[in-house]
Amino acid sequence: MKKLTYEYVKGKFEEEGYKLLSGGYVGAHFKLDYVCPNGHQHYITWASWQRGTRCSYCAGKIKLTIEFVRKEFEKEGYKLLSKEYKNCSQKLKYICPNNHKHYVSWSHFKQNVRCPKCYYNEKRFSIDNIRFEFEKEGHILLTNEYINNKQKLDYVCPNGHKHWISWHTWQRGQRCLICWNLNRSGSGNPNWKGGISCEPYCFEWSSKEFKDFIKERDDYKCLNPYCCSKNPNDLTIHHIDYNKKNCEPQNLITLCRSCNSRANSERKWHKAWYKAILNKRYGYAI
Repeated sequence: MKKLTYEYVKGKFEEEGYKLLSGGYVGAHFKLDYVCPNGHQHYITWASWQRGTRCSYCAGKIKLTIEFVRKEFEKEGYKLLSKEYKNCSQKLKYICPNNHKHYVSWSHFKQNVRCPKCYYNEKRFSIDNIRFEFEKEGHILLTNEYINNKQKLDYVCPNGHKHWISWHTWQRGQRCLICWNLNRSGSGNPNWKGGISCEPYCFEWSSKEFKDFIKERDDYKCLNPYCCSKNPNDLTIHHIDYNKKNCEPQNLITLCRSCNSRANSERKWHKAWYKAILNKRYGYAI
């Protein structure tokens, strides 16, 4: 049998992306040092190579050390915070290149699972994406930065109304609240009877979406800064001027049921108090 040359063996390694570190070839059972395509440095005999064996690290046949794992993390700019390595399912704490702290198992890291916060930031909508969606429906987006889907985004609607809406609300199909009000009150309402109505509340009051809009505007909390209710999350909508037919947004405020009940006394004081709160919070001139 013809004896193999070093050049032949080296060529076979390089065909599969391996870099042969050993400077010579002695025989089939001689240990050959190499660096695999994934950067792992180890050794193998030519006999094992011919049987199809490749990098032991890639195959998971060698118990890894924390030093090895740390180097693998560092290759991608990750800083490993965990001090010991137990097994491939262990949660390893790290800081990613964008300074997000999280964890991942070695098994998932090998499968190219990386920082979920970075992944979310890459996939989530940018302000340009949202502006494009607004413009498709004739709205002009005034806000220049997108933070999250609960953020209040200022806009001008196709009818020239300036207001705001969250991206979450927009995705549910809601649009300009002022247009919505005009289309459902007064002459825009199919039930309009010339201004005469026996209903105790305005037409909008029958819409759960309208009430949810006011609560969302007020961050789903009682806006009375001196609220002392034992159940502050039991929210209602209060008419500031006590006129149940006046459902303009600047006349409505989110209160807990307890604060809403207390507003039935000393009405003049409460009216001025809640006007001032909305004016300070939203700039409403009521």
